[in-house]
Amino acid sequence: MIRISKLALGGLLSAVVLAGCSDWLTGSKLTNNPNSPNAAGRNQLLVGVEVGQTIIQTGDLARLFSMWTQQVQGVARQAASYGVYNYDEDAFSPDWTQIYTGGGLIDIRSMDSNAIAAGDSIFAGVGLSLEAMTVGAAADVWGDIPYSQAVSDSFATPALDPQLQVYATIQAKLDTAIRYLQCDTAVVTTCIGPGTSDLWYGGDRAKWLEAAHTLKARYYMHTAEVDPTSYGLALAQTDSGISTPDNDMLSFQSDNPNENNLWFQFMVIQRAGDIAAGAFLVNLLKANSDPRLQAYFAPNGSGDFLGSAPGGGSEDFSTLSDARLDPSFRQPLLTFAENQLIRAEAALHEGQTGVALAAFNAERTSQGVPTKTSISLTDVITEKYIALFQNGLEVWNDYKRTCLPKLTPAKATGIPGRVLYPLSAERNTNPNVPPPDQQPARNANDPNPCP
Repeated sequence: MIRISKLALGGLLSAVVLAGCSDWLTGSKLTNNPNSPNAAGRNQLLVGVEVGQTIIQTGDLARLFSMWTQQVQGVARQAASYGVYNYDEDAFSPDWTQIYTGGGLIDIRSMDSNAIAAGDSIFAGVGLSLEAMTVGAAADVWGDIPYSQAVSDSFATPALDPQLQVYATIQAKLDTAIRYLQCDTAVVTTCIGPGTSDLWYGGDRAKWLEAAHTLKARYYMHTAEVDPTSYGLALAQTDSGISTPDNDMLSFQSDNPNENNLWFQFMVIQRAGDIAAGAFLVNLLKANSDPRLQAYFAPNGSGDFLGSAPGGGSEDFSTLSDARLDPSFRQPLLTFAENQLIRAEAALHEGQTGVALAAFNAERTSQGVPTKTSISLTDVITEKYIALFQNGLEVWNDYKRTCLPKLTPAKATGIPGRVLYPLSAERNTNPNVPPPDQQPARNANDPNPCP
């Protein structure tokens, strides 16, 4: 499996800053010689884990799924191919590797072991929440994945755990995280936490506790297509989820070139002109005079907002706004908006229309757009499609579950339901991974293709 070395098992953080064209974070954020596995304590490991999670959540995969759901569009070179679902087995090998090494699951487990040995329940709760985010994203993308044997004596050729089993396991991890973050002295000994080593929340226990509940709601929604009881479970979690936009989980970015927003790195520094605004989202925002049009996109040379359909082209398309392409723009990872719109969708399915409308309007108010007097599922998912701009993985998951908004896929076969396992990072060395022609077209949580 991904050729995990003993150095990686010790928490080698240097892999994080070397793992691809959109990797960053050096300097004062990493201390005590992170290149030495023996010197990396839980504080240094946490920095590496949050870096790794930022790459997973805002890097290659975020751009891919934002293109597939037509929020943005690939208009040149490799991005144009990805936008019409053409990619090879190794296109996302670095992302697979990131799940496990150099700030991934191996370092998370090392960090958690350190925290538990020290009796630091806050730190352990943060670590378990990050494990859920990391492994949950992998299960979303690839379905069945190495997990129970991923950090074990079987790490070279681990079995693939069924996707739905993985979701159940991370729900249990989040239950433990919540207990730890509650600082129940009957369960834990100390409540110190990571403090300023935590680049996202500064070690704020209350914010992490809310985030853990919203993560539980998110992953219940990812199983709702095959298990409708998940709607009620998700609804219950949103009661304690992210309660205000002030508690949004945001990536850490700065003006330091090593810490720049990954979309800026790709669209300005590395691949200028490859990705433009997506026609579907631009036209949707224009049709509703939605002020988020200017917040997300910049006018083209003619002063108009013009998005590209799948396949690209040579027109003068809009790009991202100056705000979104600011090198220090902190990407939303988990938000009040997501929590409220999960609540709205789940409440509609549970027949609680009043709860649904209140949640929907709370989110709309936070976005600075008018409220409504009644809503449908289409309203909720369309609003979430807009509000979660650039959070491509969640928008793609919503589309697969609901077939909303009504996108016209780039090909008659429809928007892909999963991504192929990587060749060099896994399939070449793990006989448990099937070749492409034996892999499923869709993951277990999404058996029904959109019409």
